[in-house]
This record gives sequence, structure tokens and C-alpha cells, in this order.
Amino acid sequence: MSASWKRGLATTVSIGMVGALLAGCSTPSPSTGQQMGATSRPVEGGQITVDMTQAVPDLDPAVAFDTTSAEVLQQVYEPLVTYKGGTDQITGDLAKNWSISKDGKTYTFHLRKGVTFSNGDPMTAQDFVFELKRILNPNMQPKPSPGSGFFMNIVGAQAFVNGKSTDISGVSTPNDHTITFRLIKPQQFFLKILAMQFLSAVDPKFVKQHGNAAMDTTAAMGTGPFEVKLNSSSQVILVKNPHYWQKDKYGQRLPYLNQITFNVNNDTQVDAMHWEKGQTALLSPWLMGGDGIPGSVYPIIMDSPKLRKYVMQRPMNAIYYIGLNVKKEINGKPNPLSNLKVRQAIEYGFNREMFVKINNGAVQPANQPLPSSLAGYVNHLNPSAQYSYNPAKAKQLLKEAGYANGLTLDMWNENLDTSKEEDQAFQAMMKKIGITVNLHEVSWSDFLAEDMSGNAQIVESAWQQDFPDASDFLDTLFNSSQIPENNTINYSNPQVDQWLNQAEYLNNAQERDQLYAKVINQVMSDATWVPTYQLEGHWCVQPWLHGFYTSSVIYDPFAYTWVDPSHRS
Repeated sequence: MSASWKRGLATTVSIGMVGALLAGCSTPSPSTGQQMGATSRPVEGGQITVDMTQAVPDLDPAVAFDTTSAEVLQQVYEPLVTYKGGTDQITGDLAKNWSISKDGKTYTFHLRKGVTFSNGDPMTAQDFVFELKRILNPNMQPKPSPGSGFFMNIVGAQAFVNGKSTDISGVSTPNDHTITFRLIKPQQFFLKILAMQFLSAVDPKFVKQHGNAAMDTTAAMGTGPFEVKLNSSSQVILVKNPHYWQKDKYGQRLPYLNQITFNVNNDTQVDAMHWEKGQTALLSPWLMGGDGIPGSVYPIIMDSPKLRKYVMQRPMNAIYYIGLNVKKEINGKPNPLSNLKVRQAIEYGFNREMFVKINNGAVQPANQPLPSSLAGYVNHLNPSAQYSYNPAKAKQLLKEAGYANGLTLDMWNENLDTSKEEDQAFQAMMKKIGITVNLHEVSWSDFLAEDMSGNAQIVESAWQQDFPDASDFLDTLFNSSQIPENNTINYSNPQVDQWLNQAEYLNNAQERDQLYAKVINQVMSDATWVPTYQLEGHWCVQPWLHGFYTSSVIYDPFAYTWVDPSHRS
């Protein structure tokens, strides 16, 4: 299974929920959600070490779009709003409260006063305008933001992107602690877009001094609980931000920890051994990828009464898949995958049960690009959208497509043990039907670059929600407007685009689900994806790590965790 996920846009809350969000809450609280740790007063100090399977590709919140980067960025940067503890409830982060106009098109946020970046520079409303311009700048170097499309419903965003205006007319800052956004259409999920890490507070003076390239690799300056001491290919070190604004109910300034050390090690068996010996604080899906427990040791941990009691579980709302690029040409050469029958042959040649076996039964087979835990999941797909394991039919489809003598395709994935096992299994399945698959197993950052270029012929990847809604998966991954950064398979179907665009602004949940069902059936009929499996997240947490809680929406809550003084070594 992939060690890291890309992440995309999700969308809506119910109409009733919108009314409940007309005024924001105050300080985020970890008081809800599945938790681990003592209920006594937290103790400040100490440090923890954790393993992560891949180096951080991006330190800049404007361009980071994967879970490995986001795990670190959540500790360093903060947006206007976030999620309360382990729930799906929006609460204030750098915004202490907010209001929404009756027509649902104007959002006004009132920022916390006295908040500074970790270098002491004051945080102001203008910092968000600065960051939004970075996100919307199509020529930002060394690379543009993949998040620009999420903010195009803001009045004036398109004019700014097109270079027709140097300002974003729908954003105003009447004073240093107030920011207002005007939308083109009511967007009931706008708060959830703002909870993503793209529009975090960034220090303009620091960015201008160090430059975008350094911001993405070695330099970081946020308002979050930690600051970056080191970011290298082998290790990330975060230290306590002495200027952090948030305090706990006892009046203690967060975070409790003095330091977090992330050691990069893609040998997941060694990672599991480090945790079992007590050398690391936890195993986490955000750090390990997949379900959080390396597949090779999953039975050992889950069958051990001693170890199993330290495991916390939660649905991850993540789908794993093999993406089939439908471009007519790739790198100047004709692409066989542009032929529907070739793609259908791959669907019929794929045996999902093999991937379940490789993952020791820790995953569930998937048949569509939505996890079954999300509203919009289709219980009964159309016959044309269903594929069973049928190698004979696969061979016949290849013959009909003009490839009776076989063909060769290139597949990209990251270079982890389980990923390699899955690649080899897929390679063997395809060999049986007459397709030779050349494997390219590379680092996570190199995989992201190849995948997001839109030129990878086949990829094995996964998609983890940014927030729980069908649009997070469907609109982001299959709308032609998202080519190539998110819709990396270059899928373009005008009818699908119409359904997706119509569903985006609907308030009626039933009508939205009906449209999304049409999208799912069409996408699967077009054989653009081979959904492989979905999973439940597992966190293995040391008994001496307290205040920890799980979430399928945000990352590990290191700001709230603390360690027993006896375990600080």
C-alpha cells in the first residue's frame, strides 16, 4: 500500500449544519474524539521521536498537497479555521469567530489579537491576502500552487489569475484583525476549504527575504505550535514555538513538548520494531501511510494482547487505486490506454483479492472511487460499471483493441516494501493477459512530480479526504478543470463535468447523491480507475504518550500531547 496520500478538495455540510456555523467557536479543543492518555494535568517538557516513511516533499503550505508534508505543516502553520478534536465540527483557529451573510455569499472573520509568527512578527489579516495571491499566482516559482482551483469561487479570483487585476476584489481587510471574503455563489463547504492548509498565515516579510524555493525546502515561518529546526532527506526536527498563542484550560502555554524528531526510514518493518521496543512514540497512518501498521507486522500486532491494547482505530475515508492515463499521446508516443477496450481489459485482468492478501486482510476490496463510509457511495453499480476477475475476457478485449500480440506499459509507484509487492502482483496479473508492465519505483517526492505532470502512464496511488464529502474525491479527481495536478489521468468527459459542476452548489443532499451516482457509474464505465481497496486507520500509541486523539480529517495532534517525565529519555 502507498505510504503517503495526495489530498484533494472536499465539500459540503448539511443545510442544518450551516446554521450552526454562523458564529465560530473559540479555542480548538482536543476534548472529543478517540483519545489515549491520562486525565491528569499535563506536564510540560520532554521530546518524542517518531519514524516516517518518506522525506517531506514540500514545506510551503501554498504548494504542499500530500499527507507526509501536511503532517509536519500542521505543526508549523495555521489556517483561519480547523476541526474540533477528533470530530468533523469546524472551530476557530486563527479566527476567533466569524459570521456568514444571509445569502451565504459573504464570510467575515475576526482574528485573534496578539498572535505572532515564531520569529515574533505580528500576524495580521493582510497575511492571508498575501498567501491567497501566492496560491492564485499561476506563475509562482519554483512551482505554482495545486490549490488554486479551490478558491476560484471568490469574487475577483479569476481576474487575478488571468492577470487582469493585481488585487482580488472579493477579499477585503477593513483592519488588521478582520478579513472578508465575497463569493460568486453560495458555497456551503467554504469553511472546510479554509480549514485546508493552503490558506495558512504566512509571514510576507520572511517569504520575501528567503524566497519561495527556500520556503518549500528548508525555511518555514508560521504561527503554529512548533517551528522547523531541520528539514533534510533523512530527518525533520521541530522545536517548540516560544511565541505560540494557545493555552490549555490550566493556563499552560502549548505545546507541552520541547521537540519532535521525525526520522525518515522507508523500512516499515524496522519502523514497527522501533515502536515495539519503545524507541518511538507512535505509529500513525499520517507517518506510515496506509492503515498505519506496516502490512508485514499487522497480524503480529493485532493478534498480540499486549500490543493490541495500544492500538486506536478509525475509518480513514481513503481509497487506493491504479490510475490509467487516457491521453492520446505520452511523451510524443501513442498511448494504448486511450483505447477504452485496453483499459477494460486491465479492469478484468485485475484480481483485488491478491491485494487484500498482500495486506494480510487489513483492507477491504473497493469497486468505485468512493469509500463506503461516505455519503454518495453507490451500493449497486450499473452492469457496465462492474468488473469481475476474468482473464479470458481481458484477452478478448485486447484482441478487439488490436493488441492480440500484447503491449508494454509503464507503471509508477513509490519505493516501499508493500508497494513493491503490489506492483509485482499487478505486473504478474497483466502478464497473464498479454500486457508487459515496466515498473518505476521511486521516492515519494519523485512519484508526486511524475504523477502530477500528467505524463505517468499508470500509477498506483491513493486519495485521502481533506474533509468528508463525495466531491472531495469526484470533483477533484475527475473534473477536467483539475487536469493535470489532481486529475492526473487526464480524464475529460463533458457530461461528467456538467454533473460535477451542478452538484457542487446544490443544497439538496439527495439530488447531489443522485448526480454523484451518475458520475461514479460513468467513470467506472470509462475504466479510468482500477479501485483496489479501502482501509481503516490504526494508531499504535505508547502508554506514556498522553493527550493523543485520532482524526480522519486532520493530522496527529502533537500540540496537545505530552509524555510522562519518566519516559523523557
